Amino acid sequence: RMSTSETRPVYPADREADIVLRDGSTVHVRPVRAEDRESVYAFLAGISQESIGFRFFAAANLKWATNWTVDVDYSARFGLVAETGSPSRIIAHGAYIGIDAERAEVAFLVADEWQGRGIATILLAHLADVAERHGFETFTAEVMPANHRMIQVFRESGFAVAVRSTRDAIKIEFPLSMAPEAQARFQERDRSSAVAAVSSVLRPRSLAVIGASRRRGAIGGELVHNVIDAGFTGALYVVNEHGGRVQTLEAYRSATELPEAVDLAVIAVPAARVLDAVRDCVTVGVRSLVIISAGFAELGEEGIARQSELMRICREAGIRVVGPNCLGVLNTAPEVG
Repeated sequence: RMSTSETRPVYPADREADIVLRDGSTVHVRPVRAEDRESVYAFLAGISQESIGFRFFAAANLKWATNWTVDVDYSARFGLVAETGSPSRIIAHGAYIGIDAERAEVAFLVADEWQGRGIATILLAHLADVAERHGFETFTAEVMPANHRMIQVFRESGFAVAVRSTRDAIKIEFPLSMAPEAQARFQERDRSSAVAAVSSVLRPRSLAVIGASRRRGAIGGELVHNVIDAGFTGALYVVNEHGGRVQTLEAYRSATELPEAVDLAVIAVPAARVLDAVRDCVTVGVRSLVIISAGFAELGEEGIARQSELMRICREAGIRVVGPNCLGVLNTAPEVG
């Protein structure tokens, strides 16, 4: 542990990454920082007592747990957080602590509503890579016997896990070198996540056209006509700032009025209004966007800045994007239309 007189650890920015979860959404993973103290405290305060007990083997003092979480040197003590949203909030934490020159103990904590999406498994892979680069050879972990989900994370990780029971805990140990089986499992997870991400675009169960127009010939009018004419089998909603009816459908004035979080929103509004439309989609939990609107990177500096802000908003929210300035997407499968 570094004393206050020593140089502050250098933040390893190269360990930041946007990762895809099992359901196709994304979160941002990065090393924990000292200035995360307030965010970490809020994260811990929102965790159920059961999950806190599984992680710390007892009811934890949140101030102590916060200090423990941000106390890293990026070598012998390393922590990662997963965050999402705007403003961003921490939804998971994973860390290892060196026991000796060869072994380190690893542990995870994932917000209750985000469990089961593969976050802990991804954090494990990232931490294993970091630890191996710092000379460690083995990870160990202690898991409460009732914490079946975390035990399953280790068993299904693909690492060569050795498990033994003691009176109070399940002891887990495995080498950090990734065997072919582990590599194959992580590759399969990547493939499954990619499929889930594309499915919300090409096989949506619900769809909204934002910028829907009553006028055929206008892009927003043709989009609505195409979806209806193709016999789309899901729920179709249209958004027009003036409300009323668009072709055969009652229009909502904003995406925030939609009755459900649609799988896919197709946006066809002037470039200056796209960011507000996207923020509305974030608010209601839209999974994916197809942005037809032009007026972005193809226009020079102003458009590049607008596109950068667009992607920042979408990455923070975990929304997948096709576009901007694209021709749209097509799936003629009868069960989708």
